[in-house]
Amino acid sequence: KDVQPNLESFEIAIEAWSKATDEPNALSRAQQILDWMTKLYLSSSNDLAQPHTSCFYPILKSWAVSGKMEAPIMAEHLIMWMQHLQMKEGIETAQPDTVCLNIVLSCWLKSKDITAEKRIRQVFEYMDKCARMGCIEFKPDASTYNIVISSIAPAVKKYYDMGGARRADRILARLEKGFLAGDELMRPDTIIYNQVIDYWAKTQSFRCHYLRAREVLDRQITMHESGVRKCRPDTTSYTSVIAACASTYGSKMEKRRSFDLAHATFMEACKEKHTHPNEITYGLMFKAVGRLLPKEQERDRYAKTLFGLCCDDGRLGEMAYNRMKEAVTKKTLVELTGGKSHGNFPAEWKLNVKTPMRKRFQNKEFSKGKEIGKKNELRP
Repeated sequence: KDVQPNLESFEIAIEAWSKATDEPNALSRAQQILDWMTKLYLSSSNDLAQPHTSCFYPILKSWAVSGKMEAPIMAEHLIMWMQHLQMKEGIETAQPDTVCLNIVLSCWLKSKDITAEKRIRQVFEYMDKCARMGCIEFKPDASTYNIVISSIAPAVKKYYDMGGARRADRILARLEKGFLAGDELMRPDTIIYNQVIDYWAKTQSFRCHYLRAREVLDRQITMHESGVRKCRPDTTSYTSVIAACASTYGSKMEKRRSFDLAHATFMEACKEKHTHPNEITYGLMFKAVGRLLPKEQERDRYAKTLFGLCCDDGRLGEMAYNRMKEAVTKKTLVELTGGKSHGNFPAEWKLNVKTPMRKRFQNKEFSKGKEIGKKNELRP
């Protein structure tokens, strides 16, 4: 009796097995230990082995990162078992909480299942309903809302669902309302605002989508100015609004209105270091010039000024250069570039351009190959 395992002993064993990624049956073994722990307690063989919510975290997390098709279903079954232990067996310490349900939502998010968004929304509404009925253990927090909004991404980006951005915006509004009502757990952050702005930017079929994107940014700015540091707008926030403007279709008046908003947003971004335009921002502004300004002379005049700013900032990436080529006349292009290609431009024009990870890896592999080739040439 003096050497019986207690809660801490079981927690260590379960977590150790759940982290044994090199062992194919590790997750099953962790589950077996949890089952054994439960049986010991229910049979009164060991009162120190009372299951606790913390014992379920490692197994739920393991399912979330397993990549298995059945992961979301298994995670939900585990939650149901916890509820059974709490309500039928009277083990209050095994009650599932917000963390547990967030892990289940994460399982669905990573599953790539076509019904993932719908199921995530059902679980989210269940959590919200429980919280409104007084069960604060299930209360959705900022992470819950983040997962729900992230689950809408395939609908917007892959299936071009014009209602996706609107759904995400409404979920964000609920988060804002909860936080402003005094719930600190619902404090929004920059990522969640940027996601919603990006959804609006990709919903060109929705009338005045660029205005909706700007509205979300304005709400983000207001929230930040009220003291919420976590949601400070960044370069991505402003760039996404400009992207929404640049993709506008419609009449000349609509395009002019959209361009004016893109210009105002760009100038606003230039004022602060943390929102300063990057190579993508400049590329999208050149796109806006080419698509939204009707007169050739006006396009050339604006593009010249933008080109100067871009070079001074060292942000003339390939995207910005290609978009500029599409926006200006051949005569203006030669005047600005001297007839040179992007690879022959002065280094200071491209000084602050970030190389994409894939391209950086390819360049590294290419250099590595050249070094090996040189070594082989030196061998007798």
